[in-house]
Amino acid sequence: MIAAAPPPEGSASKEAGVRRGLSALVTWCVLAMFAAAPAVAAQTSSVTATGTGQAKVLPKNRKSNSSIQTAYEAAQKAAIKGAITDAHEYALKYADAVGLTLGPVVSVSDQQANGFYGPGSQEFLGPFGPGQFCGTERLAILKRVKNRQKVIGFRKVHRCIVPRFAYTTLTLTYSAT
Repeated sequence: MIAAAPPPEGSASKEAGVRRGLSALVTWCVLAMFAAAPAVAAQTSSVTATGTGQAKVLPKNRKSNSSIQTAYEAAQKAAIKGAITDAHEYALKYADAVGLTLGPVVSVSDQQANGFYGPGSQEFLGPFGPGQFCGTERLAILKRVKNRQKVIGFRKVHRCIVPRFAYTTLTLTYSAT
């Protein structure tokens, strides 16, 4: 039988020190978790919804760029109310579905996308450039030759294009309880 060598002097005290250090670390971690629990419980709920509004563009003079631009800006402002109403209706549905009650609006943001006439276009790119609703187009003059159309020249035509609607898309975040 071989006898085990006695532990070196002071190793028991080192082992006890390590145990005390681990015990203190575990205790600190547990206390930190309990201290963080109220912060998690105090976290507020929120509901976010997106709505789109549209308004008809009605210029006073359909052949004036400034008149069309003014009417477009007025329609875009009117569309904001529709977008807020639409987002609010969706937020009510979402909150009701998860058993929450809506509070006040916390934030509002607009979604920017480069569209032409469609929803989501915040800065309108007119048909003739940014904010340009009137311009000159070059049209081909055609002539039928041997059952085919042949371009025999071009002519310039001044046109104004009025968008039918102005769109605004907004995202609203509500606090909820």
